[in-house]
Amino acid sequence: MVTDKRISIFDFALAISEAVDLVAPALNNHHKKVANISCNIALAMELPNSEVQDIVLAAVLHDIGAFSVEERIELMAPDSFDVEKNRHALLGYKLLKGFGPLAKAAGLIRRHHADYSRPGEDAPVGSHIIHLADRVAVSFDDSRDITGQIPLALEKIDEKSHVFHPGALSAFKRIAGHEYFLLEAFSPSLCMVSMKRIWFSQVIADLDTLRGFARVIAQIIDFRSRFTATHSNGVAAVANELTSISGFSERECKLMEIAGFLHDVGKLAVPNSILEKNGSLDDEEFNTVKKHAYYTYAILASIDGLENIATWAASHHERQDGNGYPFHVKNEDFSKFSRVMAVADILTALMEDRPYRAGMDREEAEEALLRMAENGGIDKNIVDLVKEHFFRINDARVKAQQAASKEYEAFRVGLAG
Repeated sequence: MVTDKRISIFDFALAISEAVDLVAPALNNHHKKVANISCNIALAMELPNSEVQDIVLAAVLHDIGAFSVEERIELMAPDSFDVEKNRHALLGYKLLKGFGPLAKAAGLIRRHHADYSRPGEDAPVGSHIIHLADRVAVSFDDSRDITGQIPLALEKIDEKSHVFHPGALSAFKRIAGHEYFLLEAFSPSLCMVSMKRIWFSQVIADLDTLRGFARVIAQIIDFRSRFTATHSNGVAAVANELTSISGFSERECKLMEIAGFLHDVGKLAVPNSILEKNGSLDDEEFNTVKKHAYYTYAILASIDGLENIATWAASHHERQDGNGYPFHVKNEDFSKFSRVMAVADILTALMEDRPYRAGMDREEAEEALLRMAENGGIDKNIVDLVKEHFFRINDARVKAQQAASKEYEAFRVGLAG
């Protein structure tokens, strides 16, 4: 049922960065542009392939710690050299540093706005390359002919040449006039060509590593708002328990737990202002939120080896009667794993505090689930399992969310810093 493919860390990181850039048209594939430019600068500097890999991974995720659209747009302003950038760089580092395959990339992200001219500055060369690539990316207007903008872009970079690493700047100038470089960097359809010139050795080869990365992604999703800070961990725990109680294998339980961690990855494309709204959403806001389930599917399905997880994760708003979304599947097309995911998300959401209501107690939550089952929305057999094994399931949810809450509180030290 589930493949044993080795999943590329780069493919996973790229999918997450694309999701983050979906939140506003103004971001316009910024992560991919910076990754492409960084890759070409690093190759022109003849750095070892292992270093180039880490630089590209860091570039693909370099602004992951900027949680709001407004902050991302401010960071992209061509004249933002003087904007305080340490905060988002630190948060990006804190999010990624604990996941071994991205630990080196996290270190590069931590210093990716390093000023080369600052006394005592001791940032890795990869951080300096990403800093330069970031400024190059925002120095061009890709709504106009790119090649004709080279003189002005070089002038903008030269005005601040003292803040850039001399070796990186020299390499950039050597390739700046090469047509391939600009066309690849600023064309969405060609942006990945340069990355194919390097071989990415980092892979996710086992479920434990995949679970570790999925937990990192869950933090990136949930830590954007205190109201969602523990949600994905709760869904993952409930999905794991329900799958186990249903008699599935340990491997299938782990895969469902991973799907739970990732089920809301599409919310990276939803603005914080909507996620944290204290009140009812209007029609336009609700339609924006509804898109997240499809984005979850598209993001995960684009990663070779995650196709089944993509389907299960994206099914948390599907309903047996076909009135769910985004695919409106029903009856026999609504698999047992997807049905479990739907109930896991609903139960977790019902028992959590939200901006507009307090969490329900056991009786209220079970009544709400039963009504949905009687109306044909969710699987009555799974609801019966929840009622029969409520304490086991809820204990797992509470423990998972309490652990996530502690992690979030530790993370908030960086938010306040």
